Amino acid sequence: MNKDDLEDFYQTKCDYYQNYVGISLWAGVIFSITYLFSDYLLNGSYLPTLIPRLSVLVALLVFVIVTHFFKNRAITVFMDYFLSHCIVLATIWAIYHLEDRIHASEGFIIMNLLFITVGFVSRPREIAISTFIFWMEILISNAFNHYSNLDIIFALEIPCGLAVFCSQALLMLFYLDHYRIRQKLELAMITDPLTQVYNRHLLEKIVTQNALKDVTGPVAIAMLDIDYFKQVNDEYGHYTGDLTLLYIGQKLSKGTHANDYVIRYGGEEFVIILKNCDVNNACARMEQFRREIESATDTPVPFTISVGVSRYTGDFSRSIQNVDHALYKAKNTGRNKVVVV
Repeated sequence: MNKDDLEDFYQTKCDYYQNYVGISLWAGVIFSITYLFSDYLLNGSYLPTLIPRLSVLVALLVFVIVTHFFKNRAITVFMDYFLSHCIVLATIWAIYHLEDRIHASEGFIIMNLLFITVGFVSRPREIAISTFIFWMEILISNAFNHYSNLDIIFALEIPCGLAVFCSQALLMLFYLDHYRIRQKLELAMITDPLTQVYNRHLLEKIVTQNALKDVTGPVAIAMLDIDYFKQVNDEYGHYTGDLTLLYIGQKLSKGTHANDYVIRYGGEEFVIILKNCDVNNACARMEQFRREIESATDTPVPFTISVGVSRYTGDFSRSIQNVDHALYKAKNTGRNKVVVV
């Protein structure tokens, strides 16, 4: 995967699992508070550990507020780990007030369930960093909690941490299959099955609030129509008509840049969105394409095209109207030409 694909992979993984992770963290907060009962069994009172156990509610409130207003993956994952480690710190604080700390090892092992859960939305390096921080939290807290079985704690925690990392690595491999299938389905939804160029559903992905996404330079739009296409179908049959559409779709795909969009707009009409291209350059490219089609010897049947070209104004609907008007003018003034509006 390239960098953009990798970012999309982790973003979709986060979107897919975050509801589950969020609910699990809520449950983790609630269950961590219920440890007041075991504290009572060890201390004979709820009071010493009441504030430490309830302190995690403050972290939960911060988590809810931040994740409500910010949907960025990095912030979401950070807040997932923030809440997880706050539960750990609240537990360490509660352990400090326990007379018998021999059971700390069991508590720390249980904490790994949180990190397995948060790992569902994380990158491998985020999992590794969180595991290291967790170990440091245990080690630093030993300075005042004085765990009598620190060696046992780490003898258990190191394999648990490795297990968390390995389990998430395997999960990523399984999710990769899901991601690839999803990519194929999404591509199928926006691809015209006959010409193998994009269909109009692509516009739902690249146009937001009547404006093209990710536009940094000049953009031109061309609309192309096969001249007398009905006559091709009537004289040569629909199969030949389909071959003609396939031919021009492949020709357009090869003749445009990687960041351009070729869209079968309807019937024999195609829209080409040319990025980083001004109107003059777009007109020259479409004129060259028109001449290639006119003189081509490998077409299913001889045919010509009419093309309208217009500048993208920032208003997509208006720009499409302009280019449609240019195409209409080309077709009504003799066809087989390029007209700019």
